[in-house]
Amino acid sequence: MEAYEIIIRPATLEDMPKIQELYVQTIQDSCKGDYSEMQLAAWISSVVNEERWLGALSNEFFLVAEDDDKIIAFGGLENGNYLDFMYVHHAYQRIGLAERLLKALEDEASRQGAKEITTDASKTSIPFFEKKGFHYVKENKKHVNGLEIVNYRMSKGIH
Repeated sequence: MEAYEIIIRPATLEDMPKIQELYVQTIQDSCKGDYSEMQLAAWISSVVNEERWLGALSNEFFLVAEDDDKIIAFGGLENGNYLDFMYVHHAYQRIGLAERLLKALEDEASRQGAKEITTDASKTSIPFFEKKGFHYVKENKKHVNGLEIVNYRMSKGIH
């Protein structure tokens, strides 16, 4: 599982089922220490919003990372400056893949003229984003299926 063997490419609509599966797996596997089971279930429930996923894959700069035709990470850049998605399979974390994916998304934001990139980071992902130069802006409280889920607006200047 060396990061340099992994291919990063634009996502297609045909990738949607694999992306959705990875979304659910990553939340379950990587975020269980930071959110309750009920919060995780509420978060995961958004996977059924097909319109949201089709819109993201059709309208965002959306990348997937593949290893042997298996999608192991994905990220989306909305409106040229908002990191909408950033998920990496738990078995592929801490090998430099998230950094590669983030760099590709930041490069695209810069190409589109953005001076800053923002994201709404989970508790789990804050250390990664801080290490990559993002800073805390504010706490967000979302209500999903009657449950409060907290994430954090983070921002980073880019060139």
